[in-house]
Amino acid sequence: MSFRPNQFRALREPGEYREGRWRRFEPPAPVAWTLCGRQVWLRPGLTFTPYANPTPCNAHCSFCSEELLRVDASRLTAKTLIGDFDRYFDGLERCWAELAGFEAGLSLSGLEATSDAGWLLRLLGLVQRHGALFPSRVLYTNGSGLVNDARLIPALRGAGFTGVELSRAHFDPKRNHLVMRFARGEAIREAGAFGEVVTRVLEAGLPLKLVCIVNRQGVSSLAGVERYVDEARALGVRRVVFRALSELGSLYGDNRTARWISTHQVPLAGVLESIFPAEGAPRTGWRFVGVTSGYYYSNELYERDGVEVVFESASYVAHEEAVRGEVFQKLVFHSTGELGGDWVPGSRHIGRYLTP
Repeated sequence: MSFRPNQFRALREPGEYREGRWRRFEPPAPVAWTLCGRQVWLRPGLTFTPYANPTPCNAHCSFCSEELLRVDASRLTAKTLIGDFDRYFDGLERCWAELAGFEAGLSLSGLEATSDAGWLLRLLGLVQRHGALFPSRVLYTNGSGLVNDARLIPALRGAGFTGVELSRAHFDPKRNHLVMRFARGEAIREAGAFGEVVTRVLEAGLPLKLVCIVNRQGVSSLAGVERYVDEARALGVRRVVFRALSELGSLYGDNRTARWISTHQVPLAGVLESIFPAEGAPRTGWRFVGVTSGYYYSNELYERDGVEVVFESASYVAHEEAVRGEVFQKLVFHSTGELGGDWVPGSRHIGRYLTP
């Protein structure tokens, strides 16, 4: 059995799909498209990321993938901030105009997209003008700007966002800060501000997921998972994702982030075996729903006391294998106006949209 993009499979038990399901991913037939004056092959339904780095990030998460330097790379997009907003948005709009007619998902991530309200509001206005391009629109955020500027949540709703994925490693602020390490003065560090953001997002009618990176300094066991789900439910949250630290293989150089990931990585296999063992029935209070798979991630879906709980595993090795192929699996608009098919600047380069 293979999987198409984000395809859901309702199964009686996870069985053989628990490990390496991204290897069963079956992409749809690619389509030819012209971007920046050249023909490329695009996977239908791919995600487009306008890399969010209008400012340095206001957190220094121990697990941050933007601080990992691949062995074949010489620089990070995270280190090159968006310098001229006018030129940046002019280039992005020209890029989106060339993509008109090709449906994609908008994945707003990179550093912290909410750190500069002016930049985000301008981006959301552009999203509204190109609405048909992105049926799916998801913001990945630490929530900081949603506390600091009351305009952002209504603007996200006005721009038709279909999801907000809000990161929180632990409900205890001190435990969370061990992992997410917010800058001084950021209100979102505290439990009260975090709870306020959750309430406001839900009241605005935006679909919300809380995302917890499983690691040894935060949530690392079944007991921790169940406690997190209970605390999320108490805030009114009905969707939670537990995300394993990605498998790095030998693709990345040795630095502090890579060492932290290696030291604090907690495989989800043990937690999943406790919830639904290979031989036996699901743990009391848990209902197995099914599985999904993408080109470098795989999920098991459960329900616990009215909360949808997703366990997500990912492999940067599988990601690298996929994006190196002829077909573009994703599109990233870098801060320099470069459009490519990878997070790494210069890798899978298509063209540059910024005017001189």
